[in-house]
Amino acid sequence: MGKTELFPDDRSYAFLDLETTGLNPDTDEIIEIGVIIAKKGKIKKRYNTFIKPAGKLPFKIIKLTGITDQMLEDAPRISDIRHDLLGIIGKLPVAGHNVAFDISFLEKKLGHQFTNPLLDTMDLVQFLIPGAESYRLQTVRNILGIDSATSHRALEDAEAACRVFFGCIDILGGLNREILFQINTLLKNRDWSFAQVVTGSILKILSGFPAGKSEPLFAFMSTERPEEVSLFSGEEITPEENNVYTISDLAVLLGQDGIFAQKNPHYRFRQGQVDMLKTVTDGFKNSKHMIIEAGTGTGKTLAYLLPSVVWAVSECEKVVVATHTINLQEQLWNRDLPDIRKITGIDFKACLVKGRSNYLCLRRWEERINETGLMEKDEIILLLKILVWLTKTLTGDKSEINIMPAQKRFWNELVSEQDTCLGPLCRRFNNGCFVSQARRRAEAADLLIVNHSLLMADIKTENRLLPQYEYLIIDEAHHLEDTATEQMGDTIDFNSLKSVLRSLNRGFARGGRPGLLSLVKQVFRNLREKTGQSTDEVSNTIEEAADKVSGVIEGLEEIEEFLVEWATDKSEEVDESHCLTVRIREAFRSDRAWEVLDTLKANFVLRSEVLIKSLKKLNNLIESTDREDQKAFGFLAKDIGIHLKFLSHTNELFRSFYEGAENTVHWIEIYTSPKPSLNIRSAPVSVSRLLTDLLFERKRSVLLTSATMSVGNDFEHFTERVGLSGFQEERVIKGSIPSPFLYERQSLLCVIRDLPDPGEAEECHYTEEIAPVITDVVKIFDGRVLVLFNSHRMLRDIYERIRPVLESSGITLLGHKIDGGRSRLAEEFRLNNKAVLLGARSFWEGVDLPGDMLKCVIIVRLPFVPPNTPVMEARIEEISGAKRDAFYSYSLPEAVIKFKQGFGRLIRTEEDEGIVLVLDRRIVDRKYGRKFLHSLPVKTHFKGDSSTVLQKMSDWINGERQEGMYLNILGNSKDIEKYLKNRPGK
Repeated sequence: MGKTELFPDDRSYAFLDLETTGLNPDTDEIIEIGVIIAKKGKIKKRYNTFIKPAGKLPFKIIKLTGITDQMLEDAPRISDIRHDLLGIIGKLPVAGHNVAFDISFLEKKLGHQFTNPLLDTMDLVQFLIPGAESYRLQTVRNILGIDSATSHRALEDAEAACRVFFGCIDILGGLNREILFQINTLLKNRDWSFAQVVTGSILKILSGFPAGKSEPLFAFMSTERPEEVSLFSGEEITPEENNVYTISDLAVLLGQDGIFAQKNPHYRFRQGQVDMLKTVTDGFKNSKHMIIEAGTGTGKTLAYLLPSVVWAVSECEKVVVATHTINLQEQLWNRDLPDIRKITGIDFKACLVKGRSNYLCLRRWEERINETGLMEKDEIILLLKILVWLTKTLTGDKSEINIMPAQKRFWNELVSEQDTCLGPLCRRFNNGCFVSQARRRAEAADLLIVNHSLLMADIKTENRLLPQYEYLIIDEAHHLEDTATEQMGDTIDFNSLKSVLRSLNRGFARGGRPGLLSLVKQVFRNLREKTGQSTDEVSNTIEEAADKVSGVIEGLEEIEEFLVEWATDKSEEVDESHCLTVRIREAFRSDRAWEVLDTLKANFVLRSEVLIKSLKKLNNLIESTDREDQKAFGFLAKDIGIHLKFLSHTNELFRSFYEGAENTVHWIEIYTSPKPSLNIRSAPVSVSRLLTDLLFERKRSVLLTSATMSVGNDFEHFTERVGLSGFQEERVIKGSIPSPFLYERQSLLCVIRDLPDPGEAEECHYTEEIAPVITDVVKIFDGRVLVLFNSHRMLRDIYERIRPVLESSGITLLGHKIDGGRSRLAEEFRLNNKAVLLGARSFWEGVDLPGDMLKCVIIVRLPFVPPNTPVMEARIEEISGAKRDAFYSYSLPEAVIKFKQGFGRLIRTEEDEGIVLVLDRRIVDRKYGRKFLHSLPVKTHFKGDSSTVLQKMSDWINGERQEGMYLNILGNSKDIEKYLKNRPGK
């Protein structure tokens, strides 16, 4: 079971787990109890019983646990087992995975207040297994190699928690001596069971530690040059294997008899992939920009990575590849680039580059872990987690560590930031600075992988974040405009601003964790004791600054109070994110209320500038000390400079907000949940000119690629939005690479025409009409259906309407933000072959469900973006002001691109088959509907009333695929030829 000699005491522990009908002790019920009594890793007693609930079990609980109503028919009531259960547990420490949940249910249902010590195995695994993908019991069991026949049954999970508990003690026993000392220092004198068990175990471990030389404390200390850690560790290229190719050789490598076909059994020759590779090669050689739409299955990543690698190596030119999603970034990093290296034998260096906030700042972490002030439990767990993680990580990248939601605010205080970085002055600069290591890796690399946000941040800062480069590939380029808009904007977060200001005064004159002014005062006091010199001027300056901080916060709160009241008066509509949004229109700036804001803004800026003056004076006093004495201030002098810069920038943002700015939209966001907060935000109305000037004019060659950029084979909308429309035609290569999939054989597009027009009908009426249709479709496929929505409100309405019917048929219903987030629901859908998934806008792309996982996609409404968001509204006004039709010039093309993404969820491989059903009749009834149809890879559709379409779908899925389809509008002769060649029956 475990190394029982490491366990600190001889007590028995009660390991508890419950199965319940839900998560709320007030309204849900216990249906099974499991208790394991264990001592030093050995199980002494097992207790297990069902509990009879008052009502029927929810369908999802039956699916989750396997417990049925029949199994509970003769079970005792909770009151019947009260005496036995309390007798078994007694005064023993109670342990379990998220044990507070189980105890809360027992206290409510038993009417008994537990005073037993509680020990949560979740706390243990969090800091001892810092890189776990999740801390769910099943995941932790798998990591520790703990076998179990079932999960989500009380006794089995109680035993699993017991084994996890003692497994964690084993892990603790394997840690470095110095790490154990640090853990003990952080946890000693903490009055909670977790701390007492860990420190007791550590003392026992250390008492038996062998003498001798200890190992390096952290992983990066054991590697001479951690910045040189290769992507391809363990696969060194020898001189004989190091193949050299010219850019002209590459098409042969992807040929039917090429090296990829020879060495990769899964490789399939695709002419479109070769064509795209040739285009990329031509673009690099002739310094051209490229727009290439590559259909699903083209193999576009290899088509651009291979020439990028060869070009970078042969021409000594860095190539940057930017992606929008983590999934694609991981595909490039973990699969595509290693495959190129292994198959071609090309010796190249690749580097995954992230923004500095992705990296731990070791200096900030060390300062925090050595502080002796009060800390919350979540912060202590995080500090311990990082301590153990540092024994493994070479990069300090947060993607390697699982940061829980409650720990994020503490993590944000430990990450590297431009404003708090000491650079070469930091003692960790050459020994443990993860950002410096990352930069050196990036400088040495041939190929850089970044995300869109970092790319845009680099462009915004005039190329101060990435090494110099001239060649760029932007995949998932349909997101470029939105990411640029986000990154080129600014935000005044009132809660964050107040937190920064309070950090100046924190602990000043009242104890607690010291803030900046307290620390500076302490250093001067120490110097005075050392030199005997007077520090009256310093003390007065610090007192003055502390007083001014309070005034600045007061001024900020006055603005906040005014804006919340003003914005609430302008709009009471709170969106699905609990956010009230009010755009600042020019008319508002002539409003009498704006004069009040002017006074408040001027008051805040004045107070802020007085504080700035005090901080500058304090900085001058530090600089006036001897050079040797200045070292005592360490990072404090720079920290004062950071606050000066921050306050000056905030003042500029307030001025811009009040006065307005060209090509800029401002708005206010008031969040009512989870905690009240106010943001002032701004963004460019159009990023086209910015991208032209800052990106395309400055790079030799940029490739923009995606599966969804064109509207009806036309790139005009896309080029206009991203800033390429002004270039001469010969400077920009445009092209479409069709998908190799046979959509006419693999898919069916259906449209129902007898449902209400969603553009005219009330939403409640529309959902009432479509709910039974969705239910009938799901029954045809027995699950395996993805339903795509534009709004969470409609999704929730449909969820409640169809759930009883589906659950009575044994089909699991999964709702986005009802049953979990995107990643969790997608994984649950993959594992459950009788499920239907209702997804909002993030499910329209980036979710791959190949093969039998997905058989039908239902598109509830054409995906027009709501026109009332501040940025959308401003863009529509700008277009209309130029005497153009904003619907046809902007709203419609954006919706078509999103529609193509939703359609693309269905067919992901050559073996996939399925149906896309559109419930929005406007696609065939309105003139603009042909734009949607013409943009799809399938060239026919079937339309009719609900019963006719459902019958057609049933026949098609059962193999009856006769013709009788309506032909989409075909754009050119090639479309017609392809349709005739691949139509059903051929």
